Amino acid sequence: VLAIIGGEEPTLAPDTASYYNFTQKYVFDESKAHLSEIYNQVNTIFSKTVENNRKLLSGWSPYIEKYVGEINVGDARADEAEKELNLFLNVSKERWGLKDFYFIGDSGRSASSNPEVVYEDTIECRSYTGDIVTLRLHRGIDGYINDQNGGVIAIRDGETKKNMLFAVSVGGASAGNKHIKGFNYRAIGFLVDEDIILDVLSKDAYDGTGQFCIAFSNGDVLMKTDAKHKVTNVFKHFYDDNVTLYDFSVEQIKSDWTSTDKSKHTDTIVIEEAGNRNYWSYRPIVFTDGKVSGWMLVGIISTATVNSNMNAFGMVTAITFGVIFLSVSAVVTVWLVSRSRQSAKDKELEVKMRENLLDTLSQNSDDIFVTFSGKTFKADYVSSNVTRVLGLDINKIQGDVRLLLEASQNDIKPFTTDGLAELPVGESWDKDIKLRHIRDDIWYFYHLVIRHSIINGKDLYIMTLSDRTTDKTMQEKLVDALNIAKSANDAKSNFLSNMSHDIRTPMNAIIGYSTLLAKESSNPDRVRDYTKKITYSGQHLLGLINDILDMSKIESGKTSLDIEEFNLPEFIEELYSIMESQANAKKLNFEVHTKGALPEAVLGDKLRLNRVILNILSNAVKYTPKGGSVDFGVEVLKQAVHNHVHLRFTVKDTGIGMNSEYIKNIFEPFSRDNTSAAKSVQGTGLGMAIAKNIVDLMGGVISVESELGKGSTFTVELELAVVKSEPADEKFWQRHRVTRVFVVDDYEDVCTYIKDVMDGTGVEIRYALSGEQAIEDIKTAKAKGEQPDMILLDWKMPGMDGLETAKHIREIAGNVLPIMILTSYNFNDIEEEAKEAGIDLFLSKPFSMSNFKRAVVQIKGDEIKEEEPRDGISLEGLKVLAAEDNELNAEILVELLDMEGVTCDVAVNGKEVFERFEASEVGKYDMIFMDIQMPVMNGYDAARAIRAGKHERAKSIPIIAMTANAFDTDVKEALGAGMNAHIAKPVDIGKLKQIISKLDRK
Repeated sequence: VLAIIGGEEPTLAPDTASYYNFTQKYVFDESKAHLSEIYNQVNTIFSKTVENNRKLLSGWSPYIEKYVGEINVGDARADEAEKELNLFLNVSKERWGLKDFYFIGDSGRSASSNPEVVYEDTIECRSYTGDIVTLRLHRGIDGYINDQNGGVIAIRDGETKKNMLFAVSVGGASAGNKHIKGFNYRAIGFLVDEDIILDVLSKDAYDGTGQFCIAFSNGDVLMKTDAKHKVTNVFKHFYDDNVTLYDFSVEQIKSDWTSTDKSKHTDTIVIEEAGNRNYWSYRPIVFTDGKVSGWMLVGIISTATVNSNMNAFGMVTAITFGVIFLSVSAVVTVWLVSRSRQSAKDKELEVKMRENLLDTLSQNSDDIFVTFSGKTFKADYVSSNVTRVLGLDINKIQGDVRLLLEASQNDIKPFTTDGLAELPVGESWDKDIKLRHIRDDIWYFYHLVIRHSIINGKDLYIMTLSDRTTDKTMQEKLVDALNIAKSANDAKSNFLSNMSHDIRTPMNAIIGYSTLLAKESSNPDRVRDYTKKITYSGQHLLGLINDILDMSKIESGKTSLDIEEFNLPEFIEELYSIMESQANAKKLNFEVHTKGALPEAVLGDKLRLNRVILNILSNAVKYTPKGGSVDFGVEVLKQAVHNHVHLRFTVKDTGIGMNSEYIKNIFEPFSRDNTSAAKSVQGTGLGMAIAKNIVDLMGGVISVESELGKGSTFTVELELAVVKSEPADEKFWQRHRVTRVFVVDDYEDVCTYIKDVMDGTGVEIRYALSGEQAIEDIKTAKAKGEQPDMILLDWKMPGMDGLETAKHIREIAGNVLPIMILTSYNFNDIEEEAKEAGIDLFLSKPFSMSNFKRAVVQIKGDEIKEEEPRDGISLEGLKVLAAEDNELNAEILVELLDMEGVTCDVAVNGKEVFERFEASEVGKYDMIFMDIQMPVMNGYDAARAIRAGKHERAKSIPIIAMTANAFDTDVKEALGAGMNAHIAKPVDIGKLKQIISKLDRK
């Protein structure tokens, strides 16, 4: 023990020597305890750093394997997957300070040029960028990577520089279980510079004079903080002739390092090397999951540095004791008092030095260290960062350490006197907990470890709170990022295939009615009907395409409304025409009901409102089983705003319904019900999100009520401005000899609705709610000479239906009385039977005055004069030069313009339109219509060339972009190229006329 003190042992009197020996033994025990406390903290920080890297790699493994699987498939996704993998690894390399990433192949044994190294492994690896490299390992790799948590080992770079390889197995012990682009690998790993790993070992202890090394249990040194230190194997170093061990043998240390008795793994010894005495303090590195790594942390520091204060104390007191021993007994008393005071000061200095060292270790860390009594819960030491990290008063914590956990979300069971007493000396207890900063309300994640120890014969507990917030946050972000990427990828992959159904619905109507149009070309009524339905379906398809292409605008909330005047009853009829065939195909009972006086004309975005209602109706038909029913209702509610109509659109079905969880997210983009019944029906998950966006823009409200297995009810409420109608033709009904109309319908709401609509026209409306009642009422009316001028008859009624009722009415009133079937069903299904029963005409529900007028004129044999266009805009005499490379589009454009009295010359590309305009006389062309995507020269370049040309009107002639490029950026680019306006294909003549009317044609 005397060898602990640097320098020669002094010659002292027997009693003085005994005291001297006692003080040196005391100094050694105190230094040993001091070093143990410091190195335990260093060990914890180092093992946590290594473990974090292991967990980081294990967390990446499934993501990397997913990318590798996609790369190996070799399809169009492979290149994209490889780019995403390289991007992921490059970002991770930069963020975590990694040196490189490898796919690890087979290994082999090779000789080392360093005589101190008995053997080394070589492994062939593939860098994620594709380079094949060979790494030389200081030790074998198999035992490390086959561990389920992965392993860590040093690799050699030359003979001196080392790096740390973190590796985790993906294919078992044998190579070739996995491959990437032909390279077989069995593990993945990343490389970290040794200096980065060693940087976490404290260099502030004792002013940086200490050294550290990491060694295996056989003595081989894995890494060291001082590259100049020649030791490569601890035990070989101890055998050196220039090294002397005090009170220990090399064989004893070897036995301790490999012993199954954990208490022997930790100790402090004194050795003399090159004339200097040093402490060698060693202990095993234990990772945070409790696994022993097989590594030993060895701290090396000069005894003189550690014992500087203690040695001075020992020498002074020894000499003083000798002098006092030879002095008078009175002086002895004075000396004892002085010695006691000096001892207390030095002891206080030692404790303060130890606390300052621990404060230095925790100064730049959020880890918290506490030592306390298990009986009183008073703290001997609390790291000074507790106030900064948790906002707690350190003085209160020193009085009762239990206050440290007052902000914990967890119940800390051992944190009682009895609970702590059950923890054996040398054992520890740990738990992951969550703590809140009491003032900032910020939550931190910690790993709590409580260890039962005996220090200087005193029973103490050491509490360590290791900050895991960064790890936890990173893990949550990785999971969130993966889920977001997966959701986006799934949405992107399924989007186009799911859109098929929505696009095919109007396409089916267009193609089907086009076929019927060719078949019925000789029937003008059918031609008009089919043409109208083709137009409705085409407009619906155009709206759908616009919504798909403009999805980014919808999601960003920048969608704008296109307000125009439209006929509300015709709008409802259009919806019915589109949905009728779908409902019939599934054998559904599809009905339309109206309530209240619907205005004829309103202002609103007809196309977008059409999208909203069709989305809801389409879903109702899709999710309603065969034989069910879908009811579409339009109700006029109490007026809230002057000159506006408050409408409620209701779609009620008897379909599969929805669960409450899905209803919460139904208006989110790409949301789909996860029930088996819903999954069997294709859809994009966009319909309801688009509907909600549009209804919000219109200032309305959309809601849904549903019960699984019992159907759903969607409700849309909004207000539309009512267009003031033109002065009514007050003599229309009188001129057409219609003064009394009889309505037969089993729904009284339908009857009262017709009565409300016809109020003020001078036409008397009577009604009956059944066929039987209608026959009796007509008999009575005929007897009184009050026979109606026209009958509106519902087709589907309980008891006697419309056809049977019509036959009886014909028997009573003869063939002079006009009878119309008022129905929401397909006319074609009952046309022949209806004619035989004496039906004159079919009238679609819901009833509208304009449709009724047309029907009256048709039955009475008059003709309705075509109304002049309300816009009052005429294109007659306009001379146009159009650029259009598609022959079919050019033909359609010429015909449409010809109908408006416009002369149109067509050029097939931008270069030709430029040349023809340059060569034209002034006045030959009033305007240019410019396509964008054309061969030879595109529309933008052609417009720029025209504006820069020599023609007298080069700067002034109006140029309108007429193109399928319909995004906002396309409009801006067209205007930037010198064009005056932009209209998207297919061309709407009405909109074109509006645009032209605003341009200066001079």
